Amino acid sequence: MNPIFILVVVSLLFNLGDGERKASFPADADARYTVARATEHVSFLASDEMKGRDTPSEGLDKAAEYIADHFKKLGLEPLSSDGYKIPYNLVTRDLDTARANTYLTLHINGVVTDLPIKKEFVPFEQTGEGQVREARVVFAGFGITAPEYDYDDYASIDAKGAVVVVFRGEPEHEDETKFNGKKWTRYSFADHKKSNAEEHGALAVLILDAPRSKRSLMLNEHGWRSLTGSRRSGGLQLDEKRGDIPVIHVGDAVAAAVFGSIDTLVSTITDIDKTLQPSSREMRCSDMLSVSCKVTLTKDIVPAANVAAILRGAKYPDEYVVMGAHYDHVGVGKANAEGDSIFNGADDNGSGTTGILLVSEALATSTTRPDRSIVFVAFSAEEKGLLGSKAYVANSPLPIKNCVAMINMDMIGRCENSKLSIGGNLRCPGLVKINEEENTAAVRPFTLAYDIEQYFFRSDQASFAMKKIPVLFYFTGEHKDYHKQTDEVSKLNMADLVAITRLASRVAWRAAHQPRTTYVPAGIEE
Repeated sequence: MNPIFILVVVSLLFNLGDGERKASFPADADARYTVARATEHVSFLASDEMKGRDTPSEGLDKAAEYIADHFKKLGLEPLSSDGYKIPYNLVTRDLDTARANTYLTLHINGVVTDLPIKKEFVPFEQTGEGQVREARVVFAGFGITAPEYDYDDYASIDAKGAVVVVFRGEPEHEDETKFNGKKWTRYSFADHKKSNAEEHGALAVLILDAPRSKRSLMLNEHGWRSLTGSRRSGGLQLDEKRGDIPVIHVGDAVAAAVFGSIDTLVSTITDIDKTLQPSSREMRCSDMLSVSCKVTLTKDIVPAANVAAILRGAKYPDEYVVMGAHYDHVGVGKANAEGDSIFNGADDNGSGTTGILLVSEALATSTTRPDRSIVFVAFSAEEKGLLGSKAYVANSPLPIKNCVAMINMDMIGRCENSKLSIGGNLRCPGLVKINEEENTAAVRPFTLAYDIEQYFFRSDQASFAMKKIPVLFYFTGEHKDYHKQTDEVSKLNMADLVAITRLASRVAWRAAHQPRTTYVPAGIEE
């Protein structure tokens, strides 16, 4: 045979330039995926000894040690000289309820009314700090800008330098391609309302309940211990410089000042629901309404850590794929009827963490190395708002621009009828194609469902998506034991947990043999 022809064939097979090199998943790695090994891992992670792996807690620390020791025994490299744990700081925040430090005041036709905290206003857990003096007021509907729904509450108003008043939640409309069919999209949450108001130059956000039939407003105290006397604080946040504006839950007094009556408020909501047309407006000068407010927080530092290791690639070691899962859960709470107070989190997310441990062992013990590196990361504080993955992306120990893909496993332990839900399909068609090919080639393929976009920003792949890194999210669905004491190992479908892990690892392997694929932004990450 012509030697030049042989050279060309070899080049085509093993050096496809910018395309994928068709490297088969190593057989010696494939043999490592066993139910026995998976059961060993998840039984430890979801044991009562871990006390629900809350962030922070002694149980979470024990789980971190277990994961780090696993990586060390495999001979995987840590990502820093400090070892397998990648530390970051969180802060707890509590309200300073002294009148001079946290207040809300209405100025109506020259009359000044100080509103009582807890009865007429409570800062949201997502609040920033700051002071506003007699700012004009703008009503901004639900406070939503959603290009994919052709909906923008800010389109006809100028919120710069104003205090915006918005409704909780989102419009409810009979068209299921709009908000009602995707209830509790990211637009319904206070975080979006805050960031959207900031982008439009607002000084503070006042959020009203959105009653549609009842004629009363409710205030939620959101766990501030300074208001409730409870041990719970106002929540964990990343320890970072913040320019956040005050975000305050308000009640009847603000509703009366803006709408005149609860009936008018309800009819405004009903009109927006029916027409999907914003009803935003600037307050008229004749209304003579302005707002002063101040929010002050006290803070304490809380150390936390992700756990990570790297398997170096043979050809492009500086580029890498991340395989991730969060290893935290929600800790210990009130005992149920059976006297169980431990939220073991076997499925959420002992299952995904087990997947990471299985993949890392399979690939680390293989005689074959991927072209690009594979990084295994167990994230903490996912249950607190993806804080661990946000911290990882913000201060990545490896250049984040070199991450070609992120594969996330979150709640993969309760597969029923072979259904496997995939997130990221609208954004990452290249990875979806690989996943479908690998699933088709499996001995027992899953029935793939693309039905979890409403969960996309509730799991750690979202932190990478915000950097426009292609991602896939594996998920077997919510169930009656979700965030309950009954999320136990005995209820896991271990065979399918292992099979999902095998599928995810094959996709990661394929991704490690090609440059970054296409990422199509779909909304907030644009």
